[in-house]
Amino acid sequence: MQKDNRPFFVRTFIENFYILWSKYFLIHQFKRVGKNLDINKPWNIDVYGKNISLGENVHIRTSRNVITQICAWNKNNCDGIIKIGDNALISPGVRIISAEEIIIDSNVMIASNVYISDSDWHGVYDRINTPGSSKKIHIEENVWIGEGSKISKGVRIGKNSIIGLGSVVTSDVPDNEIFGGNPAKKIGEIDKNKEIRKREDMFLNNDYNNLMKFLIKEDLKENNLFTWLRTVFFPKKGD
Repeated sequence: MQKDNRPFFVRTFIENFYILWSKYFLIHQFKRVGKNLDINKPWNIDVYGKNISLGENVHIRTSRNVITQICAWNKNNCDGIIKIGDNALISPGVRIISAEEIIIDSNVMIASNVYISDSDWHGVYDRINTPGSSKKIHIEENVWIGEGSKISKGVRIGKNSIIGLGSVVTSDVPDNEIFGGNPAKKIGEIDKNKEIRKREDMFLNNDYNNLMKFLIKEDLKENNLFTWLRTVFFPKKGD
């Protein structure tokens, strides 16, 4: 389909179904969940472990083609911890896997297919030994991680910094810098004299949900039930 042909009431019903599914089948798997958790197609997320916490206004996006995974390993003498701050965005196919501790601060944006792990998961000489060597990861305030990047154990990514598409981060990234490549190295920096708008700005005065509802209603206002059913069962070019 080239556009969303659903009527507004159908779109609203589906989104309310996402909320109910999350409430009854998913939220209880987290140690803590802040208000306004937003997960589309929540059956496409794999959550494992007892020490996973989410802040407020966290958005998790999933896809039927690739599982989004958040796993805090709690076996073999390890006690993994994952803490995700307020206003974070996690895109389809992201995998966050901890054997020790992964801290993701507020306003962090993580693009699709990013892999973040604080462990080797096997010993160098004892390949049966799990989880192997582990070191904490800290992704600080307002970091943006580009699609397909890999974040290795022991890494700290400083506030406001950007990780370019497909990068492999094996060492610390300072505040306000742009890193890219394999292994990732400095390729630019953030101008400290320019103001950075953060994701938290979308949620000021609790206007986000009302604004999104208005925009979606405007976008779908010309759609009707019969046209939508026709595009579902008898799609044609242009739908």
